[in-house]
Amino acid sequence: MNSRPSRTRSALTATAALCALLLASCTSEAPPPAVDDVTVSGPYGSAPTLAYSQPLTIPKPRTEVVWEGEGPIAAEGDVVLLHLYGQNGEDGSQVVNTYGDLPQTFRVTTDELSASMYEAVAGRPAGSRVLVVEEDAGTPVALVIDTLAGRASGTPVEVPEGLPVVTDGPDGAPEIAVPEGDAPTSISVQPIVRGEGTQVREGQTVIVQYTAITWSDGAVFDSTWAPDRAPFTTIVGDSKPILAWDAALIEQTVGSRVLLVAPPDTAYGGSDTAWAEETVVFVIDILYAGTLAEPDDDGERASDEGESSPGSDQEEDQG
Repeated sequence: MNSRPSRTRSALTATAALCALLLASCTSEAPPPAVDDVTVSGPYGSAPTLAYSQPLTIPKPRTEVVWEGEGPIAAEGDVVLLHLYGQNGEDGSQVVNTYGDLPQTFRVTTDELSASMYEAVAGRPAGSRVLVVEEDAGTPVALVIDTLAGRASGTPVEVPEGLPVVTDGPDGAPEIAVPEGDAPTSISVQPIVRGEGTQVREGQTVIVQYTAITWSDGAVFDSTWAPDRAPFTTIVGDSKPILAWDAALIEQTVGSRVLLVAPPDTAYGGSDTAWAEETVVFVIDILYAGTLAEPDDDGERASDEGESSPGSDQEEDQG
């Protein structure tokens, strides 16, 4: 009589042990839970530092705002400058890095930006940093985007009488009205908006938007704001495209809009252009300024800390 319960208990104990063994075996062979934890650190305007477990497993694509900027909103169709830094999540190798060179220029459209980049940029204020985590052809990618404004942003400055009057067009492009009277005979440089970025120095590479008109009739003859144009890049101190530009850009701050009146001898005088004898009025938005270093032994470039943009005054410990 006493042996039956003993055998039953032994059978139950053996069954429980077998189930535990099978459960442990199944658990050890199951894949680890999917995660996409990526930590972003570092100041705006410099290549960020990414921290995550490798290989990075992405259960689904996501876009995360590291911080919001305070500059102009990137609306549909606007020009925007982007600094990009991305890594292959399998091994942490670098796949893109514009911080040692110039930011890339895009229009905020689905034709020019991928779906994930469009989501990260559209409607976002300049000075923002955004993380995109997704798979590209089966490869996990972590991409950080710093947004720079495609137009001036800052504090309006009172303009003295007698200079051209500048107003904003519907798309933010400047509209210029020349006053009555003779054209001035000397260069005139007048900030219209004073940006909050760093000062432009001789030798730096700058990216600008500009519009140019002739004083004689107020007609626009050149503008980067045209739909088929991109912002203009030049080196300060090279007198390009004209001598007067050096006077207009040096010591101005990034984010500024500057009014420049250039008599013929500081503009296109002596050239074979149609404007050789014209006093030219430029309105220039300074979007970016930075010094590009020589490539290092690995062929990488490193810019200095002179670059800036409207709304980019972020604390270094953000992110």
